[in-house]
Amino acid sequence: MAYKIIWSAEARQTYFSIIDYLHTEWSDKEIVNFVNRVNYKLDLLVTQPNLGATHKRKYNIHKTVIHKHTSLVYHVKPIKKEIVLLTFWDGRQNPLKLKH
Repeated sequence: MAYKIIWSAEARQTYFSIIDYLHTEWSDKEIVNFVNRVNYKLDLLVTQPNLGATHKRKYNIHKTVIHKHTSLVYHVKPIKKEIVLLTFWDGRQNPLKLKH
């Protein structure tokens, strides 16, 4: 059975921040590539929720790479068959700022 994807407010905000950045600094081609990469990864996650690396201390928190600079942090809820997208993370940021 496929998992349901749920976007948190922070995931939605960070996703659109990346798109805004790509819009101002790059071209529409990079925006389309980013959106396609995210959609591809989400399509994989609904059937393979444990695809990403597991957090060191939090069992159901995972991180998967979208692009060499961007990762997706998400929470797997196996009983509810849900994946909660927590945040899109730019790997060039200070890792101590990552809350999840």
